Amino acid sequence: MKHLKHITCIFLCFFATNLSFSQTSDSTFSYNSIHYRASAMIEFDGQTFNGQLNFVNVIDSFLYMQLNVAGFEAGRILLTPDNILFINKLQKNYYDGDYVFFQQLIDTDIDFYTIQAIFNGFPVDVEDVIISYEGDEDSFFNTLTLEHEEYPIKLKLEIRKVTFNNIPKVSANVPKNYSAINFFE
Repeated sequence: MKHLKHITCIFLCFFATNLSFSQTSDSTFSYNSIHYRASAMIEFDGQTFNGQLNFVNVIDSFLYMQLNVAGFEAGRILLTPDNILFINKLQKNYYDGDYVFFQQLIDTDIDFYTIQAIFNGFPVDVEDVIISYEGDEDSFFNTLTLEHEEYPIKLKLEIRKVTFNNIPKVSANVPKNYSAINFFE
Protein backbone atom coordinates (compact mmCIF):
# COMPACT_ATOMS: atom_id res chain seq x y z
CA MET A 1 0.00 0.00 0.00
CA LYS A 2 2.97 2.37 0.37
CA HIS A 3 3.06 2.86 -3.41
CA LEU A 4 -0.55 4.09 -3.66
CA LYS A 5 0.46 7.72 -3.28
CA HIS A 6 2.62 7.41 -6.40
CA ILE A 7 -0.15 5.97 -8.58
CA THR A 8 -1.73 9.31 -9.37
CA CYS A 9 1.56 10.82 -10.58
CA ILE A 10 2.33 7.68 -12.56
CA PHE A 11 -1.14 7.74 -14.12
CA LEU A 12 -0.70 11.34 -15.31
CA CYS A 13 2.90 10.97 -16.46
CA PHE A 14 2.24 7.69 -18.27
CA PHE A 15 0.04 9.42 -20.80
CA ALA A 16 2.70 12.00 -21.49
CA THR A 17 5.40 9.54 -22.59
CA ASN A 18 6.56 10.10 -26.17
CA LEU A 19 3.15 10.54 -27.79
CA SER A 20 2.27 12.30 -31.02
CA PHE A 21 -1.21 12.57 -32.50
CA SER A 22 -1.83 11.71 -36.14
CA GLN A 23 -5.50 11.99 -37.04
CA THR A 24 -6.42 11.32 -40.65
CA SER A 25 -9.09 13.30 -42.43
CA ASP A 26 -11.53 10.37 -42.35
CA SER A 27 -11.26 9.83 -38.58
CA THR A 28 -13.68 12.42 -37.25
CA PHE A 29 -15.76 12.25 -34.12
CA SER A 30 -19.39 11.28 -34.66
CA TYR A 31 -20.31 12.51 -31.18
CA ASN A 32 -19.83 15.74 -29.21
CA SER A 33 -19.05 14.17 -25.85
CA ILE A 34 -18.33 10.81 -24.31
CA HIS A 35 -18.53 9.62 -20.73
CA TYR A 36 -17.37 6.22 -19.63
CA ARG A 37 -16.64 4.33 -16.49
CA ALA A 38 -13.98 1.67 -16.46
CA SER A 39 -12.26 -0.65 -14.11
CA ALA A 40 -8.56 0.13 -14.13
CA MET A 41 -5.65 -2.20 -13.50
CA ILE A 42 -2.27 -0.57 -13.05
CA GLU A 43 0.85 -2.72 -12.90
CA PHE A 44 3.88 -0.84 -11.66
CA ASP A 45 7.23 -2.13 -10.46
CA GLY A 46 5.92 -5.67 -9.91
CA GLN A 47 2.80 -4.61 -8.00
CA THR A 48 -0.80 -4.50 -9.23
CA PHE A 49 -3.32 -1.87 -8.20
CA ASN A 50 -6.98 -2.04 -9.11
CA GLY A 51 -9.28 0.93 -9.27
CA GLN A 52 -12.04 2.73 -11.08
CA LEU A 53 -11.74 5.41 -13.76
CA ASN A 54 -14.42 7.97 -14.52
CA PHE A 55 -13.70 9.61 -17.89
CA VAL A 56 -15.49 12.54 -19.52
CA ASN A 57 -14.51 14.16 -22.82
CA VAL A 58 -16.26 17.09 -24.43
CA ILE A 59 -14.57 16.90 -27.82
CA ASP A 60 -11.88 19.56 -28.34
CA SER A 61 -12.95 21.28 -25.10
CA PHE A 62 -11.90 19.26 -22.04
CA LEU A 63 -10.93 15.84 -20.73
CA TYR A 64 -11.72 14.92 -17.14
CA MET A 65 -10.42 11.81 -15.40
CA GLN A 66 -11.06 10.72 -11.85
CA LEU A 67 -9.11 7.74 -10.52
CA ASN A 68 -10.17 5.79 -7.44
CA VAL A 69 -7.74 3.21 -6.03
CA ALA A 70 -8.40 0.89 -3.09
CA GLY A 71 -11.68 2.63 -2.35
CA PHE A 72 -10.14 6.11 -2.17
CA GLU A 73 -10.06 8.90 -4.70
CA ALA A 74 -6.43 9.09 -5.77
CA GLY A 75 -6.79 12.12 -7.99
CA ARG A 76 -8.48 14.14 -10.67
CA ILE A 77 -7.15 15.52 -13.91
CA LEU A 78 -8.80 18.23 -15.98
CA LEU A 79 -7.14 18.79 -19.35
CA THR A 80 -8.01 21.58 -21.76
CA PRO A 81 -6.19 22.37 -24.99
CA ASP A 82 -4.05 24.91 -23.08
CA ASN A 83 -4.00 23.80 -19.44
CA ILE A 84 -3.60 20.86 -17.07
CA LEU A 85 -5.14 20.80 -13.60
CA PHE A 86 -3.95 17.75 -11.68
CA ILE A 87 -5.25 17.28 -8.13
CA ASN A 88 -3.41 14.62 -6.12
CA LYS A 89 -5.83 13.70 -3.33
CA LEU A 90 -3.41 11.29 -1.67
CA GLN A 91 -0.58 13.80 -1.21
CA LYS A 92 -2.85 16.86 -0.97
CA ASN A 93 -1.14 18.80 -3.73
CA TYR A 94 -1.90 19.98 -7.26
CA TYR A 95 -0.43 21.19 -10.53
CA ASP A 96 -2.15 23.97 -12.48
CA GLY A 97 -0.29 24.97 -15.63
CA ASP A 98 0.43 24.29 -19.26
CA TYR A 99 1.96 21.31 -21.05
CA VAL A 100 5.49 22.75 -21.05
CA PHE A 101 6.58 20.77 -17.98
CA PHE A 102 5.68 17.50 -19.75
CA GLN A 103 7.58 18.57 -22.84
CA GLN A 104 10.64 19.39 -20.73
CA LEU A 105 10.31 16.32 -18.52
CA ILE A 106 10.18 13.78 -21.36
CA ASP A 107 11.70 15.81 -24.18
CA THR A 108 8.75 15.43 -26.55
CA ASP A 109 5.66 17.27 -27.66
CA ILE A 110 2.51 16.27 -25.84
CA ASP A 111 -0.83 17.93 -26.08
CA PHE A 112 -4.49 17.66 -25.29
CA TYR A 113 -5.36 16.25 -28.71
CA THR A 114 -2.98 13.30 -28.34
CA ILE A 115 -4.53 12.22 -25.06
CA GLN A 116 -8.03 12.80 -26.44
CA ALA A 117 -7.22 10.54 -29.40
CA ILE A 118 -5.99 7.69 -27.20
CA PHE A 119 -9.04 7.67 -24.96
CA ASN A 120 -11.40 7.88 -27.94
CA GLY A 121 -9.80 5.00 -29.83
CA PHE A 122 -8.22 7.02 -32.66
CA PRO A 123 -4.90 6.10 -34.27
CA VAL A 124 -1.78 7.63 -32.73
CA ASP A 125 1.92 7.23 -33.31
CA VAL A 126 3.51 6.33 -30.00
CA GLU A 127 7.19 5.77 -29.45
CA ASP A 128 7.99 3.13 -26.79
CA VAL A 129 4.31 2.71 -25.84
CA ILE A 130 2.14 -0.17 -26.98
CA ILE A 131 -1.55 0.73 -27.30
CA SER A 132 -4.13 -1.93 -27.97
CA TYR A 133 -7.90 -1.88 -28.17
CA GLU A 134 -10.32 -4.78 -27.95
CA GLY A 135 -13.90 -4.74 -29.16
CA ASP A 136 -15.82 -5.16 -32.33
CA GLU A 137 -15.49 -2.65 -35.16
CA ASP A 138 -19.12 -1.55 -34.89
CA SER A 139 -18.88 -0.25 -31.33
CA PHE A 140 -16.68 1.76 -29.02
CA PHE A 141 -13.74 -0.28 -27.71
CA ASN A 142 -14.29 -2.53 -24.67
CA THR A 143 -10.70 -2.64 -23.44
CA LEU A 144 -7.78 -0.21 -23.72
CA THR A 145 -4.30 -1.40 -22.76
CA LEU A 146 -1.21 0.81 -22.56
CA GLU A 147 2.27 -0.56 -21.86
CA HIS A 148 5.61 1.18 -21.90
CA GLU A 149 8.42 -0.82 -23.53
CA GLU A 150 11.18 0.54 -21.27
CA TYR A 151 9.47 1.08 -17.92
CA PRO A 152 7.65 -1.52 -15.78
CA ILE A 153 4.21 0.04 -16.15
CA LYS A 154 0.98 -1.16 -17.70
CA LEU A 155 -2.52 0.32 -17.63
CA LYS A 156 -5.55 -1.69 -18.64
CA LEU A 157 -9.05 -0.20 -18.74
CA GLU A 158 -12.13 -2.37 -19.10
CA ILE A 159 -15.05 -0.20 -20.12
CA ARG A 160 -18.20 -0.86 -18.11
CA LYS A 161 -20.55 1.84 -19.34
CA VAL A 162 -20.36 4.32 -22.23
CA THR A 163 -22.66 7.30 -22.75
CA PHE A 164 -22.45 9.60 -25.75
CA ASN A 165 -23.64 13.23 -25.95
CA ASN A 166 -24.66 13.40 -22.28
CA ILE A 167 -22.24 15.40 -20.15
CA PRO A 168 -22.26 14.62 -16.41
CA LYS A 169 -21.25 17.23 -13.86
CA VAL A 170 -17.54 17.26 -13.12
CA SER A 171 -15.64 18.97 -10.34
CA ALA A 172 -12.03 20.02 -10.39
CA ASN A 173 -11.77 22.57 -7.61
CA VAL A 174 -8.52 22.64 -5.66
CA PRO A 175 -9.10 22.48 -1.89
CA LYS A 176 -7.65 25.47 -0.01
CA ASN A 177 -5.22 23.44 2.09
CA TYR A 178 -3.51 21.77 -0.92
CA SER A 179 -0.02 22.87 -1.92
CA ALA A 180 1.16 23.60 -5.45
CA ILE A 181 3.47 21.09 -7.15
CA ASN A 182 6.65 22.57 -8.58
CA PHE A 183 8.17 19.95 -10.89
CA PHE A 184 11.44 21.83 -11.41
CA GLU A 185 12.62 22.81 -7.91
